Amino acid sequence: MKKSKYIGRSSFLLIATIAISSAYAENSDGNIASLYLAKACAGCHGVDGRTPTTPYYPIIAGQNEGYLYNQMRDFKNGSRSNSMSSVMKGIMSAVSEQEIRFISVWLAKQ
Repeated sequence: MKKSKYIGRSSFLLIATIAISSAYAENSDGNIASLYLAKACAGCHGVDGRTPTTPYYPIIAGQNEGYLYNQMRDFKNGSRSNSMSSVMKGIMSAVSEQEIRFISVWLAKQ
């Protein structure tokens, strides 16, 4: 009985690990850069996150991953407010939590 219980748990962990690894492999830096462009981030922050279209928009490349994630999540759920909140909330409404995580990681590496 115990042996089959451990086999079941081990199988579950193996499948979960493969699924998570596949998700990250499918979202290579090139794919995440495409995601960043597709979600309209480059329209204000520049294609590399370092060249905003106006001085009012922040440089987001190279920022801390956790900071980026929190800011995007807060814009999405409406808990962050500034002069661009309504625009950012609209943009972020089309970005999933997983996409926020991927974009945050990618931007932090830029």
